[in-house]
Amino acid sequence: MKYVFWIGVVVALFMAAWRTVGPDVTNVIFQDDVRDTAAQLGWHSGSTGLASDEDLRNIIIHKAKGHQITLDPRQITVRHSGTEQAPVWFIAVDYRVNVDLLVYSFALHFNPNSNGDGKFWGSTEPAQLPTPAKALPKPSQQKPDQTRDTQRAPELKEIPQSLRRPQ
Repeated sequence: MKYVFWIGVVVALFMAAWRTVGPDVTNVIFQDDVRDTAAQLGWHSGSTGLASDEDLRNIIIHKAKGHQITLDPRQITVRHSGTEQAPVWFIAVDYRVNVDLLVYSFALHFNPNSNGDGKFWGSTEPAQLPTPAKALPKPSQQKPDQTRDTQRAPELKEIPQSLRRPQ
């Protein structure tokens, strides 16, 4: 009888872990989709751009449905900056997943974004959206290397015969 009890405890713990870790793994995968979408928007492929932020929200909603995540357009924040030649997109999604453990239920709160912040493990507290200063990286504040002469062309070395392509 004691063994049956401990087997039941182990099975209950395994089921609770499965139901809790499942949404976290889904969030990691969805986070990658959000980051990939923002990166693809910054890449000029010669195709026409998005008509509006609403089109981008619809793309994210469609990707979320593929992961069984139900979203409303108000849960998606879209910001863009940069120049026309080098746009920078920021996408943040704010959603909750209810976890039912038969005797106890709770909600995990996720905030995946295109920066990759907050990627792992949902929290039970509301997440803060990053400020634009955090969302967009600052240019490097490093001083240029003083030892290198930037006016002179670099030296060209001859390619050894063994590495040359036959003609």
